[in-house]
Amino acid sequence: MAFLSNWIGLFFMGTINNLPYVLVNSAARTLAESFDEVNFVGLIFWANVSLSFFVQSLNGFLLLNVSYGARIFVNGLMMLGGLFGVAYSVNFWMALACIGLTGSSSAFGENVTLGYLKKFPSKMINAWSSGTGMAGLMGSGLYLIYGCTIKVSEESEKTQLRNLNKLSFLLTTPIVIVYWIAFYCLLNTHESSMDRDEEHRDEEHVEHCKVTENSESDEDTEALLRSPNPQVNYHKDNEIAETNVQRYFRCLKLVLRLSINLCAVYFFGYVARACASKVRPKLDYNKGCPELYAALQFCYQAGVFASRSSVQLVQIQRVEVFSILQGLNMTIWIVDVHWKIIPEYILPAHMIFIGLLGGASYVNIFYLLLNDTKYPDEDREVCINISTLFVTLGITLGSALETVIFSTFLKND
Repeated sequence: MAFLSNWIGLFFMGTINNLPYVLVNSAARTLAESFDEVNFVGLIFWANVSLSFFVQSLNGFLLLNVSYGARIFVNGLMMLGGLFGVAYSVNFWMALACIGLTGSSSAFGENVTLGYLKKFPSKMINAWSSGTGMAGLMGSGLYLIYGCTIKVSEESEKTQLRNLNKLSFLLTTPIVIVYWIAFYCLLNTHESSMDRDEEHRDEEHVEHCKVTENSESDEDTEALLRSPNPQVNYHKDNEIAETNVQRYFRCLKLVLRLSINLCAVYFFGYVARACASKVRPKLDYNKGCPELYAALQFCYQAGVFASRSSVQLVQIQRVEVFSILQGLNMTIWIVDVHWKIIPEYILPAHMIFIGLLGGASYVNIFYLLLNDTKYPDEDREVCINISTLFVTLGITLGSALETVIFSTFLKND
């Protein structure tokens, strides 16, 4: 019963935590065009992560001793402030500032919850990651629905686009109540901690047996047998002599390979997503049902949802393959913004593929961080916090590149 309650709670938290963030990205082209700033779609992606590094660093380095409950409550307030702010923005720059608050709530909530997951069995990451994937479908799907119900005419296009945005963001605000209910009423860490302890004992037993089969009976072997996870004990024994700065650098070295891949896959993926706003002639946008840009964002989120829900079926350790393929995807979409050679009916399938790669990289990397014995239990939260900073870095760099190329050699495409 506790397993089901925890799974549902984490699923809802993942869904709601990322829903406002996804809604902003799905509305990016409409938001920019409603203020006559269509070439600055990348600034909306950037604003959505502009405060992420700050709030993630704040949580990872200064707030670890603050209760999870207090941090979740504050995050809900941030979410509400961002949603109301975007809905009532009177100009593009006010909208960017409020989008920054909306995005920071998503980043802060993700950072807090991924650290909180250390209290649960490692495969509970699937509940959270499936929820974040569902947020993509719900956020982009909601925007598609409202886009289909509001008809845009030539003489009132800007007004109707702003009404679409206002309605979408205001109707999202009640989800914050569900977010708080999911955390305070559905999650039970007591029984989950016992399950996680049993999971770790099983892993240590397997490791112990391997040592017994393969080691010679000398003093080093006897010491190893007494300590099934010597790396963890080593750090525990030296914790007094290790400063916080030394600990952070040690954890950075532990997660550097995974973090670089997270950064790369988000960098490439966000540039490709932004290219969806100009990959077809201007007349193809803001018409029909579903609207082209919103539909492509929905396809991306469908791919993310599918791959983020896959970790219970298959785990992939060679995450570099996701980064390489995503780099190729980005190159293709940048070229197509200018040449527009990919048929429109191919674009949705290609965007699903981009989402699949991004979601698979995310869920497999965080599964490794939560499950691999390479990462000491007492350092897992720090390792996770460092890795999430690289997600923000990737999105920020991708948004910067997209803004530069759309303001220069792709400005008129």
